[in-house]
Amino acid sequence: MIRFLTLILLMLVCVPVQAQTSDADSQQQWPLLEERLAAVDASAGDSDAAALERLQARQALLALPEVRSRDRAFATAIVELRVSTAEYALKVAQLRQQSLALDRERDAILLEASRRDAELARKEAERLRLQALAREEEVLLNADAAAVADAATAGAALVAKDGELARLEEELAALANARSDDLVSLGGSRKGRYRLPGTAFLAGKATLQPEARQSLGQLGKRLKASGKAWSVEGFSDNLGSEESNVALSRQRAEAVMAVLRAAGVPAGKLSAKGWGSVKPLASNTGKSGRAQNRRVEIIQK
Repeated sequence: MIRFLTLILLMLVCVPVQAQTSDADSQQQWPLLEERLAAVDASAGDSDAAALERLQARQALLALPEVRSRDRAFATAIVELRVSTAEYALKVAQLRQQSLALDRERDAILLEASRRDAELARKEAERLRLQALAREEEVLLNADAAAVADAATAGAALVAKDGELARLEEELAALANARSDDLVSLGGSRKGRYRLPGTAFLAGKATLQPEARQSLGQLGKRLKASGKAWSVEGFSDNLGSEESNVALSRQRAEAVMAVLRAAGVPAGKLSAKGWGSVKPLASNTGKSGRAQNRRVEIIQK
């Protein structure tokens, strides 16, 4: 809104006072201004988009015949500004509605993604990403230099989400193909270490599968009886930004720790940490390796 008001003020400052324009020339512009304003009203339809700006332009246009001849050139310039303001305000309102509609559509797709085929979800997300980029380009054409910089930053953020979408696709596919024992298996390479696979969680989230919660509850009883202290550590693959990887791995570690505490392990005997992708078990160059790296380990201190 601040940028919009600034643009209006700049337009007001830059409007030339056409003192030399004849009364006849001014009157010739009126039909063109009427035609532009009618196009704005037609585009707005029954909506109240840019209603105030359209009303101000209409009032200024209707008042032109009453203006004294010597003031008509300046009054015509004011009407030109009012009509331009209404056109720009309508465009902003339409873009805002398109953005809201896109957000609602994207949210609906994300909710449905867990029940749909992973490949279809990826393609739909890509379609929405391209639509968002197209709308950003449209906004960039009508923005000032500061708005251009902001839109470019937003575009970069969308591109950065590609890796996270790819990981979500892999996790969805892994869940679709996982056996029940893949969801609840706890194992490690040596004594005092338990490992929970990434399929124990909902794709892209820190929410445990019901079978995994049950298995962890049984493990919690054994950990409580041991009297030992345990470190719960989350790990991820290298897809997406490292910041989001660290956050998700920590959230998953905390979710596991919460189940162990509920099973009776004292809070003072547990700690949680998220490592992100810095300690892989296998290479992140293939889906199989990345699947192994998405895990939570429970390690005796």
